[in-house]
Amino acid sequence: MDEKEIIKKIVQKNEQAFKELYERTSAKTYYYLLGLLRDPQKAEDVMVDTYTEVWKSAHKFKGKSRLSTWIIGIARNLAMKEFSKTKVSMNTIEPFEVVDMPVVVEFLEKKDLLNKVIEKLSPAHKEILDLVFFQEMSYKEISQILNIPVNTVKTRVFYAKEKLKQILNTMGIQKDDI
Repeated sequence: MDEKEIIKKIVQKNEQAFKELYERTSAKTYYYLLGLLRDPQKAEDVMVDTYTEVWKSAHKFKGKSRLSTWIIGIARNLAMKEFSKTKVSMNTIEPFEVVDMPVVVEFLEKKDLLNKVIEKLSPAHKEILDLVFFQEMSYKEISQILNIPVNTVKTRVFYAKEKLKQILNTMGIQKDDI
């Protein structure tokens, strides 16, 4: 089934279509939330809320973006609400070590080295790079999720990559090492 078929069936409360959507998108959604919240239990809780919202609000999907972009947007909004409940912002959270994630491990042969680099990035830089590289979203999709102009997304990606390069240089790591 393509995205249009899946969402139409979910609007009609077709549980099989919802299950298929969940299977296609839940791993990336969970790891995105884990990266933001840094707490597996909170990530799981917000994920349940996210897919509950997807089930209830499927009729609101306009098709202006990919379905996965819409879901990540819902997940991000719910994660931000979680931050506001605990009066913690993304900027005050200490960096964490990325856990062994099967979805990410597929992309990374040398994850231990990359973890050391990633843990040194700010939460905002981690988020923007996650959306670009792991969620494989376009700048336009990211702009919709973060509610910022596309040029701001480009700027944030540029500075996140620059920071990544700085960290690699500081650690004496060459591009070919990772």
